[in-house]
Amino acid sequence: MTKRNPDNERIKLRYFEFLKQADGKSEATIRQVEKAILRFEEFTRFADLKTFNQKQANGFKDHMAGQKLAPATILTALNNLKRFLFWLCLQPGFKTAINRTDIEYLNLPEKDIRAATAATDRPHPSLQMIKNVVEHMPNKTAIEKRNRALIAFTAITGIRDGALISLKLKHFDRARMLILQNPLEVSTKFSKRIDTFLFPLNEQFERIFLDWVDYLKKHKFFADHEPLFPKTVLGHDDNDCFTPAGLSRQHWANASPVRAIFKTAFANAGLPAFTPHGFRHMIVAEMYARNLSVVQFKAWSQNLGHEGAMTTLTSYGKLSLHEQGELVRQFRGQNRDDLVEEIRKLVNKNQ
Repeated sequence: MTKRNPDNERIKLRYFEFLKQADGKSEATIRQVEKAILRFEEFTRFADLKTFNQKQANGFKDHMAGQKLAPATILTALNNLKRFLFWLCLQPGFKTAINRTDIEYLNLPEKDIRAATAATDRPHPSLQMIKNVVEHMPNKTAIEKRNRALIAFTAITGIRDGALISLKLKHFDRARMLILQNPLEVSTKFSKRIDTFLFPLNEQFERIFLDWVDYLKKHKFFADHEPLFPKTVLGHDDNDCFTPAGLSRQHWANASPVRAIFKTAFANAGLPAFTPHGFRHMIVAEMYARNLSVVQFKAWSQNLGHEGAMTTLTSYGKLSLHEQGELVRQFRGQNRDDLVEEIRKLVNKNQ
């Protein structure tokens, strides 16, 4: 096995520090960059980065294409590598070693870029499927109550799993039915502040969540500073093997246990598994199904944490082929005056 190049490792550490301290990148983003650079190093058998040239660039592109990776994965890896190399050629000792023109050979053809950035029809659960999942979930033990509330809560908030595991009881404002995602305490995407009202999608889900909050406060005596969804305490069974034994008063370290809960719940209902992120796509599908006004669509989009409604439309809003056909074939024309006036008011309000 080829050993890593110590010189490469030293300069990479400097770059990761730059990304964190100067560029403000998250740990998850830095890990993604690290993975892209490592892919390139493995291809070159950990050659000194100063030897980068056009031949390596073209060879690495061909290598990536032969790995049967998704087009978006290839594009992201190449872009991360390019940014690193452009930074690298400005560093002492690399300015004359790396030709900036050679870096441009890491660009993909336009057709491949279009394929990588095209919107995809991502499968997601329907609201009815989630109802079925919740109905199949037991609700006797503390862990069962938590798991059931976890899925119901995600369905009416669309909250990302990273934020979900960092929520505390105090982040729920019951009077306003509002989840306060303060980035100083909650792990939100891009460290944004997100205020999420419970979506009016299902009254049963709302009751399950409210009952869970009452259970934590009145039966488990949880304080406001403790987790809204605490991790599991492990004990030992008769065979001295680890087994779930109740609720901790600590947060999960990462979202993997949450995704496992979702996978198990869907499997027990005889349905294909979906991640928590798929619930966000479900909410957007409901936005279309409910024929929201422009202002309502903007409010629901903002409730998901999107700064602009175009994010909802482009990243989450792809219609299925069936929906596309129905909407195209059924359209017979309509009076657009009300819609135009509604858009005009919304634009004027935001100016």
